[in-house]
Amino acid sequence: MKRSVMKVMLVLLTASWIGSGAADAEKIRFCTFNWPVNEFLRGMEKLGQLNEFTLIHDKFEACVYKLKKGQADIMAGITLFEFIASRQEAETANIVFIAVTDYSAGGDAIILRPEIKSASDLKGKTLGVQADSVSIQFLNLYLEKNGMSLNDIRIAHIPVENVAKAYASGTSLAGIAGGNSPVSDEALNAGGRIVATSKDFPEKIIDGFAVNLESLQKNRDVYKAFLKKWFAAVRDPAVLEKSAQDLKVPSEEFEKWLEIVYIYQDAAASLQMFPKAKEVTKELQAFFKTKPASIPGGAARLFGKEPLNTDSWFDDSLLKELVKEQ
Repeated sequence: MKRSVMKVMLVLLTASWIGSGAADAEKIRFCTFNWPVNEFLRGMEKLGQLNEFTLIHDKFEACVYKLKKGQADIMAGITLFEFIASRQEAETANIVFIAVTDYSAGGDAIILRPEIKSASDLKGKTLGVQADSVSIQFLNLYLEKNGMSLNDIRIAHIPVENVAKAYASGTSLAGIAGGNSPVSDEALNAGGRIVATSKDFPEKIIDGFAVNLESLQKNRDVYKAFLKKWFAAVRDPAVLEKSAQDLKVPSEEFEKWLEIVYIYQDAAASLQMFPKAKEVTKELQAFFKTKPASIPGGAARLFGKEPLNTDSWFDDSLLKELVKEQ
């Protein structure tokens, strides 16, 4: 759903983060966005655990851009899809993945019209999806599971925040791929039915922290200390409560938001995911190698890329140090 942000969160987040992007040259620039897992950063900040950082709250795509262009030093919640797509651009060879934080476990959904009885009925039909986002990876996973490919369908390239509305506004779309409820509520209210979610594809839509390599080399101790605090924070009821207070929602509601993700609870669990993350990286590179016929021009830039050696794109050294110290 990346990142098809939750409508309920959008309204709440805007007011509480105004001014949070102010530049602070003495601090590490930390870009985050409204993805449930990232909201632990709110509680951490309120509890004085992020004093070395300036938090910049923005949209997902803006955070990716800032990280690529050196306007942010670290990003929370970047998907492997966007990380790999960014690394394949020559000017972004300075970004490394330092920790796996979670994977989508229901945050993304495939919604089809009632008359579409099976995946095979989609052949030749048009689906709405933001084709240059992780939603296209999710749609590809769904089609492959059902013996099909993106070449068997047509794609309407629609921004993720508008895809449910586009479904509800007419009958030209046989279905959509994007965020689950409440992002998709307009489509569901228009008769759409969920046929698959990212929970059906565990450990495929992986999120984590990506860091500017120069910043990592300069601030290793700071990043190591942050990761230690992070893994403590996701298990700390006090951080959850502070985050909910800052979001102006009950703790119980915030906990419900977290049900759409699987969160890694400690450095050891995150470290154990690195081989899987590298495996998914190879799958993504194979996916990017050949452009499916259905991919429209605007998203074509992601494809036609030869696989690269990705070993240097992942740095698990901080996690290894933390595990050794446990």
